[in-house]
Amino acid sequence: MPCRSIGWARSAKSWRRASEAAAIGAAVLAWRMHAAAQGAPIRIEPGLTAVSAIYDKVLAKDYEAVSTVQQVDATGTAATTDWAIPDRQAPDGVRRMTARSVERAQDLEHGRRLILWHLSGDPETIPGSTGPSASLDVFNEVQKGEAAVVVGAVSKSDTQGLGMLGSFLAGRKYFRGNIRKLGTETIRVLVDGVPTPLRTVHAGGKVTVADDEGDVEFWWLDDAAARLALKFTFQGSASQVVRIDRPKTDPFEKALAAPSCRSELPGIYFLTDSAELLPASQPTIAKLAAALETHGDWTLTIEGHTDSTGTDQHNADLSRRRAESLKADLVTRHGIAAVRLKTAGFGRMRPVDSNDTMDGRAHNRRVEIVRQC
Repeated sequence: MPCRSIGWARSAKSWRRASEAAAIGAAVLAWRMHAAAQGAPIRIEPGLTAVSAIYDKVLAKDYEAVSTVQQVDATGTAATTDWAIPDRQAPDGVRRMTARSVERAQDLEHGRRLILWHLSGDPETIPGSTGPSASLDVFNEVQKGEAAVVVGAVSKSDTQGLGMLGSFLAGRKYFRGNIRKLGTETIRVLVDGVPTPLRTVHAGGKVTVADDEGDVEFWWLDDAAARLALKFTFQGSASQVVRIDRPKTDPFEKALAAPSCRSELPGIYFLTDSAELLPASQPTIAKLAAALETHGDWTLTIEGHTDSTGTDQHNADLSRRRAESLKADLVTRHGIAAVRLKTAGFGRMRPVDSNDTMDGRAHNRRVEIVRQC
């Protein structure tokens, strides 16, 4: 009996240590999230990239749109959006689209037209439009009560049987109505690779055109200087920003030099369900190449990881091909010796977040780099 008591005491002590370690780990994560949230504000500036996800219930997959700010000046803001959507008519089953949008300075101040998606074939400038983000007038009016808006969206009544592709091919309608403040909410976004709670202004209402109507809601960053739409819903469909990468951050070099010798690599973007690197990845790839040139003795393993959607075999293959795609770019575009770069694909086997939420799945779809040390 005494021996069993001693064993129990040791087990209890080990359990307490494990619990304390878990508590410390949770506290550190909470501190990182709080520090990120309280750090430099998010600003609309050249190089800012926001990744939005739309969940396709039929295919049980998140489809991503990658939007990058190209230019900000006295005339307005220009951005480019790339996405891939399923299309059986396309040679490889995927339709690739790129849209360029320009929001004029006067519209960012006073515009009332909220275009949920800029599509290929749209004019660069749609007068009076601010995309899904609020103009300063609309933002301020919602804060005080309500605002009159026009919502440019594709109605579900026009896409019956067309699935997700129909949302991009059907004609846009312009719904009118008033939206009011519904409260403030926190939405978690990966900011520079760190899960970060961002405070939003939640607004919504009913909008109509002819005999068609729908409920629309917006979650705008609670910052009058940015007002970025972090989420919106229309007629039950939702789009959510899951990742924001700012242009002046470079978190990986210090992490690689640290004892862990490992870092996630924010700022790398692929077409949905593809190993094709998007142009928005190039600034981060250039930074990684520069770090490898500075540290000539470094050799790296590039790891690809996915979320849990899809089969294990598909995810393992996709993650491997994504790692190889990044290696190929470093070798061919930046002249890094191939012998310094290894690749591995782990598919869904090493999640770092929940696969039950959009932002969690986005966190699991990642690239990590590991220095041989």
